[in-house]
Amino acid sequence: MLKDKAQRKEQEETEKNCKICGSEALIDDKSRGERICTSCGAVQDIIISSGPEWRAFTKSERNARERVGAPASNLKIDKGLRTQIGAGYKDITGKSLSPSTIARMNRLRWLNRRTGRSEARNLRDAIFELKRIASQLGISEDINESAAIYYRRALKAKLIRGRSIDSMTASAIYIACRTHNVPKTLKDICTIAKVDKKELARCVRVYIVELGIKPTPIDPAQLVSRLGSELKLTMHTQNRAIEILQTVRQYRLDVGKNPMSIAAAVLYIAGIQTGERRTQQQVALAAKTTPVTLRNRFKELVAALEIGQVTVKRGAAATPVYVRDPYKF
Repeated sequence: MLKDKAQRKEQEETEKNCKICGSEALIDDKSRGERICTSCGAVQDIIISSGPEWRAFTKSERNARERVGAPASNLKIDKGLRTQIGAGYKDITGKSLSPSTIARMNRLRWLNRRTGRSEARNLRDAIFELKRIASQLGISEDINESAAIYYRRALKAKLIRGRSIDSMTASAIYIACRTHNVPKTLKDICTIAKVDKKELARCVRVYIVELGIKPTPIDPAQLVSRLGSELKLTMHTQNRAIEILQTVRQYRLDVGKNPMSIAAAVLYIAGIQTGERRTQQQVALAAKTTPVTLRNRFKELVAALEIGQVTVKRGAAATPVYVRDPYKF
């Protein structure tokens, strides 16, 4: 026992000195993976580096390059941190498991997949609905992640109890779209989610009041581009509509009005001025509103801004005029 300790101590002292010149000036060069004597330059030993293979020069770069498994995602019930039991029936040495061990492993796999908590089952159904609506609306993964975060907050605050999962899920997507400045209206989401508009608006108010979320208002300028594409209007007409919209904002005529109706009205006015006419029924159908609402907004803006050359033609003169966009080939 004492002899082993003496040999170990002697070996440690030997490792501290250079094998060639006996100097104690040894350094570890981690970039080359070598222990070098600074006196004679002899390589004493090879060091196995336990660090990553990449280099980082700043803290932010180091945090961005670190990887410790798959990233956490709010679109998974357990955020991607759940363990999985393999489907094989052999141990690490390659030997087949006994029948009793196989039965035990099958039982463990079933328990591992089973979600017994009611909140987990609720979240599983909600995430499935979130992915379905996001896929049909064509929204990005970031917006879907934000919607999942809002729904998790509502589930934690017990706001889902007594309300439909579909309506609360659709409301979370609507608020996420508003937060990311994506022009999606209540009617757009109602069509995909198959939820009543009044119920959806009620659930949106629950998120805003109970969770303190303050979504940004929808920008009518984004809706102008969207409606212009649906109505096949040229960029000249769309730019004219944007100019009218800027004047409307200057006089604060859009306060308290539906952004979609304002966008539809300025596009209708711009189409009349540029000669690229569209009927009120066409514009209202693209904006998912009624011709009465469009007509009221149109009269309000024309009277307030005193815009000329907006005579509404009827009969055969009201036939839509389609102008080819010179910038499209």
